[in-house]
Amino acid sequence: MKFKSLGLVILGGILVVAFGVTFLLASVQRSEASTMCLADPSTYPAEGINGWRGDQLANAGAIIDAAQQLSLGRDAQIIGIMAAMGESGLKNITYGDWETGGKTNPDGSPTSSIGLFQQQDWWGSVEDRMNPTKAAAMFFGRLNAVPGWQDMEPSHAIWRVQINSDKNHYALYQSDAIAVVDALSGPCGAGEWIVPARGTVSGVFGDGRGDHVHMGTDLADGTCAGPIWAASAGVVSFTGWNKGGGGHIWIEHADGVVTGYFHMKVSDILVRKGQTVEAGEQIGKVGNEGNSFGCHLHYEVKVDGKYVNPQTFMEGVGVALPR
Repeated sequence: MKFKSLGLVILGGILVVAFGVTFLLASVQRSEASTMCLADPSTYPAEGINGWRGDQLANAGAIIDAAQQLSLGRDAQIIGIMAAMGESGLKNITYGDWETGGKTNPDGSPTSSIGLFQQQDWWGSVEDRMNPTKAAAMFFGRLNAVPGWQDMEPSHAIWRVQINSDKNHYALYQSDAIAVVDALSGPCGAGEWIVPARGTVSGVFGDGRGDHVHMGTDLADGTCAGPIWAASAGVVSFTGWNKGGGGHIWIEHADGVVTGYFHMKVSDILVRKGQTVEAGEQIGKVGNEGNSFGCHLHYEVKVDGKYVNPQTFMEGVGVALPR
């Protein structure tokens, strides 16, 4: 993918049919926009992002959500936003080129384009094309079927899906799409606690794993090197590496709570023992080290020295881990 200064690896082709919410933060400091939550459009800035606001941002959130739940990372999310910006101005409209310009298909029939991506009848039902999440999933499904789309100019990759007259049409929207994706994808939480990584639950507490029991919850979105955030304010009590957990971090919080973050490269651990951290501060990067089969965060919680189910614990503090 020829984005400027992106450098992220996309692990495309892993299609997951559930739709949830995942999160992204590029800064190693706590995000100033950490009150903005992808799952809650009411938290989106009223002033907009690069001129895109209101329902446009809500539609952008649905596109990001769909991409992440298809295990497609930041590059694909940006491509999806670019496509919708170029096709509909990020508006879920009930009309298209036939109504506005009298354009026809090659066989002379009126175009039937509707929705965020201006999808015609052969894409699916009107209901699906007018559902932002389903429309986005259909777009990403076809994008993922384009050989080598990751290595194309973003606008050219979109053109291979949309088949419009100008393969460079969508390039005008690249910088805006980057701004929207990055702004909407910060850590999501209730203030004192936040979801510690982007992705949905890919492994559950108590699951049997060969000769041991899975003592945490896994979060993954199909990409490597995504940010890991401190789930709550506390003090780093340990950083290190072992064969099972790879590079990992333990943080002590109030009320006897300790959280653990596993499978990082040692070089991607961004904090040190004794360091005070805030909720939402980046402490590392998602990896695949140790006993791991794909990049993900293995997240553990102990209360008074005993392991507890992270999903249950996080729901108790008002921040459900996305499924």
